[in-house]
Amino acid sequence: MKKLVFNIAILICVIFTSCSDDDSVNIVSLNTFGTKFCRNDVVKVFVSAELSDDTDVSYEWGCDGGSMTNPQGLFENVWKAPNEAGTYEIWCTVKCGGKKETRRSKMTVLDELFYSNFETPYYNEGWSNASMTVAFDANKGTNGAVKLTSTKADGRFARSWNNVSVPFSTQVDYAVNACPSDNNFAEIRIEFARINNATFYVTKACFTTYPKTGAWKATYTTTNVTTGETTDITIDEGTDTANFKFKKDAFKTIAVSIDANKKFIVYYDGKKYFESSALASVQEQYYVSRSGFGLDNKVIIFADNLFVFDNGTICTAEPRER
Repeated sequence: MKKLVFNIAILICVIFTSCSDDDSVNIVSLNTFGTKFCRNDVVKVFVSAELSDDTDVSYEWGCDGGSMTNPQGLFENVWKAPNEAGTYEIWCTVKCGGKKETRRSKMTVLDELFYSNFETPYYNEGWSNASMTVAFDANKGTNGAVKLTSTKADGRFARSWNNVSVPFSTQVDYAVNACPSDNNFAEIRIEFARINNATFYVTKACFTTYPKTGAWKATYTTTNVTTGETTDITIDEGTDTANFKFKKDAFKTIAVSIDANKKFIVYYDGKKYFESSALASVQEQYYVSRSGFGLDNKVIIFADNLFVFDNGTICTAEPRER
């Protein structure tokens, strides 16, 4: 009897060992859609694996900075980058039966509030637009660019921020494709939040060009909450056909900033073009709520390589390395 029990035990062990040997997992890739990201970026990640049994599999995600925001157990997740620049790791452990394998990936967080090359399938995430059609053109820009076409007199393509305190700086490569009329405009806008229930505040600062004629102007807009009145104030203006009269699809680089002293600064193709302290005398502090493009009706532009900083960096409209 003891011999029979012993033989049965051996048989059970052989069966379980055989099953365990059949388990296998091979991680093919851990996909992160790049290796360089901005602070607080939201990054979609997923793992691809070859499994011996896809009905007995689990996925466990981890990171040493930031957070994984989705539930465990799925082949995909979302990594929320930390608010501090540095090099971090994310990883995924895939288990299949009695076997498991872990794959890691380094994630470099740059000291940028935002960057977009408008080249990935997610180029439109996080943006809002009004009276604007948005498309992707693979043949424009560095390796593709976003195409913006305004369908009304004041089209907008912008990204919201969580009331970021100045200094604030943004830079973009852009090319005008169409501008039918002399008074059609293309502008870079920085919009400001209403703070502490102020009854009078600056709502936006704009650098506006008129590509058909080469005219330009720098303005800010105030709002009186009590009366509902908005007023556009022109800080400076002029005509510069050499710089602002457009040549179709010719890319230029422009940078618009509000520095720590509340100076309104514009760089164009690597040179300081405009600077004014006008905003400093209007209110004590500025918090940026949104920034982006404003386009007049039927104006078409391409945009590429957009940078945004809130760390004191003042963009100079020169090529930037990432």
